[in-house]
Amino acid sequence: MQQMKTRSAMAGRLMAFILVTFFAVSPAFGQTGQYVQAEIPYEFTFASKVLPAGTYTFSVTNLGFEVKSATGEVLRAPILSRINGPTEFLRDGSLVFDKTGGSHILSEAWIPGTDGILLHSTPKSHTRDVILFPGLNQNSNLSGKVVYEWTCSRCHGPDGKGDKRADRFFKVTIPRLSSAEVQGKSDAELRGIITKGSRAMAPVEIDESGFRHRLQEQSVDAVIAFVRTLKQ
Repeated sequence: MQQMKTRSAMAGRLMAFILVTFFAVSPAFGQTGQYVQAEIPYEFTFASKVLPAGTYTFSVTNLGFEVKSATGEVLRAPILSRINGPTEFLRDGSLVFDKTGGSHILSEAWIPGTDGILLHSTPKSHTRDVILFPGLNQNSNLSGKVVYEWTCSRCHGPDGKGDKRADRFFKVTIPRLSSAEVQGKSDAELRGIITKGSRAMAPVEIDESGFRHRLQEQSVDAVIAFVRTLKQ
């Protein structure tokens, strides 16, 4: 009888431990049902499948992390772990891609209202590209002048009149933003060059705390407005 009571007590303590552990851990896994939409400018790999560039919906569910394409295709992958980010702009909403050999692999997701999510870990050397969700990034509040100084000035010069050192480094005369040729382009043309790049220039990216990412719409508009002030 005493042995049965002891086992019963042990079972009760074990069950209490499990319940306490469950309720202590579950809040750390964030909420489910959170989702965002984002435009991905390059093809990327998720759940062992290469997906084309386009608009996707990213969500956290009870079954894992889901990516839904504009055509309705849904892919799901397990969440490897929850993580904490080094900077606020990641936590405000972003996707992190590991880049190896020209290929992008979705490795982290930061959806507002949830913890950071690790989806893939690339063991070998790689770089990282970050896409911020529209309207959620810090640089949306930066002035066009600040964005220009952080991104464009090192090649185009602080006043848009160029930098001879950059010309020598790239072995080409970099367009002078103050010139009539550049100023004669429409806002749409300048926006295309900034966001998509050109034959001689990659898309403009901004570096924050060691993470490079494309400019968001608000910052693109702001920097175009600043470039207009550089007319000769």
